[in-house]
Amino acid sequence: MNRLVLIGNGFDLSHNIKTRYNDFLFYYLKKILDSFFSNLFYEGKLIELHSRSSITGVPKMETLDDLISILNILKTKRDSNISIEYKSHFFQEIIEVYQHEKWVDLENHYFSYLLRMSNDSSNLIEDLSKLNQDFEHLKTELENYLREEIVISDKPIQNPSKFDFLLEDIPHDQLIDSNPVYPTYIENIYVLNFNYTPTFNVYAKHLNNKKNTTINFIHGELNNPDNPIIFGFGDEHNEEYKKFENKKENQLFEHIKSFKYLRTSNYQDLVRFIDSNEFQVCIMGHSCGLSDRTMLKEIFEHENCKSILINYHKRGTVPNENDYTERTYEISRHFTNKGMMRKKVVSFDKSKPL
Repeated sequence: MNRLVLIGNGFDLSHNIKTRYNDFLFYYLKKILDSFFSNLFYEGKLIELHSRSSITGVPKMETLDDLISILNILKTKRDSNISIEYKSHFFQEIIEVYQHEKWVDLENHYFSYLLRMSNDSSNLIEDLSKLNQDFEHLKTELENYLREEIVISDKPIQNPSKFDFLLEDIPHDQLIDSNPVYPTYIENIYVLNFNYTPTFNVYAKHLNNKKNTTINFIHGELNNPDNPIIFGFGDEHNEEYKKFENKKENQLFEHIKSFKYLRTSNYQDLVRFIDSNEFQVCIMGHSCGLSDRTMLKEIFEHENCKSILINYHKRGTVPNENDYTERTYEISRHFTNKGMMRKKVVSFDKSKPL
């Protein structure tokens, strides 16, 4: 049997790498406001700020709330000397969503915005072109941010053997249709890295010294032009998404992940792996959200998938403060057969923290 390891954003966060969308928004807005207060103007693709007179004192800019508060003040108190213009309604809405919810998922919000636009826009072609340009700009800025963050966070891994439990045989009570006496031997480890960052590389190299280990940067890899970043939405099973195909407007699919996968052989490599042998899924820091539903549904419902082990995130010191149950909610959304989901997901008492 093989082991398929899903690496998500929580894995980077556990290594103190600031890869949340909130972290990126802080970086992006601070760059904008630093330029504005230094030069009295900022002209970008998504927003413009100008001041015709000098500004005394620079306000505190330590948190994302600070930055958004400054934007609101500039907008509500603008006069003949100060002007602020959002050139992207999509970007302005992202700011508003954060104000209300204190977090934002750029990929999910893009899809939500796209759905509304496809149903309501009176000038669909022009509006789609603008939305896709704005989203592409954010993707480029996100890549720039991650490159800088990786340099800042680039510290040697102190314990490359930390995840040696991935080498262990699988107990029979973690599998469906298993031998009730003997544990199942792991032949190969396949790491499906949904991150763009190389954080797991050291661990993969260490594991490969003991068992054949392959890493697949399924969503692209920073600084690798042969494996470009995939940033968008991936839920072909959404009922609203299916209506896109009837609209005959190709720009609706520009940032849908399924079509981006075709630029490399990564997805086909994954399919060949899950078709080749029975496997256990091991989730490490992946939220299992709907933005990756197309791929996750194919993995979880595959007849060769015999087990889904959640390496949950512990919160604080209380044993039951963790995200195990939340992950099961997300995983269930990828199953048509909920009974099969309950058979495949390893129970909490047999799971491990990340």
